[in-house]
Amino acid sequence: MRIDKEKIFAAINCTGGAIQLVSAVTKFLLVILVLCIVYGGTAQGKIADNVVRLHIVANSDKPEDQELKLKVRDAILAHMNEKYPDGADRKEAAEYLKSSLPLIRQIASDVMKENGSDESVNVKYGVYAFPTKDYGGLALPAGMYEAVRVELGEAKGQNWWCIMFPPLCVADASSLKLDEEAMSRLKKEIGDDNYKLITDITEKGNVPVKIKFRIIELVESSKMRLAELISKLF
Repeated sequence: MRIDKEKIFAAINCTGGAIQLVSAVTKFLLVILVLCIVYGGTAQGKIADNVVRLHIVANSDKPEDQELKLKVRDAILAHMNEKYPDGADRKEAAEYLKSSLPLIRQIASDVMKENGSDESVNVKYGVYAFPTKDYGGLALPAGMYEAVRVELGEAKGQNWWCIMFPPLCVADASSLKLDEEAMSRLKKEIGDDNYKLITDITEKGNVPVKIKFRIIELVESSKMRLAELISKLF
């Protein structure tokens, strides 16, 4: 059988070209992935650095425990509505909340006892993982945020989330009315692009904002799942 050298060289050249194309596409996609990871982490970090959240975890998903969770919420927010420092910046609000942990625990414990529950209450301030949450007119992407965490009993029930700074739930827990002064300060701190990201995400048809928000969600959710997997392994 006669070997056609020209066809062999042509096939080799074609294969080499295909490999180069695949390599170029792979490198391009890798660059895009790195850029997305950097953007997602940077944008979420900038937002998180200017937000403090409230996280209340019910004892269980039983109706009575869920109802009790809301009563604890109402009591804490009623106190905050009266005592929260007006005009506080993010640092001042965080320091106030940290110093208020014993009082918040006492308020929650009193509500529990008044409603016939002897379950324990644990209140702490730290950095915790949060899923994406829409508060109506404002949405925060998934990621790690500083928060006051109130754990009722075994803390195995559904959560209640809100924002303590800017004082979203402090101002009006029922309607979640945004405090204009605090939101203006937040806009200044995180920049116009990030502010539009968390306030315009709920607008219909705002495709560029939705894509950017989705990138942050995917990046931060992946990071949290990876951290959870590592913690289970070690």
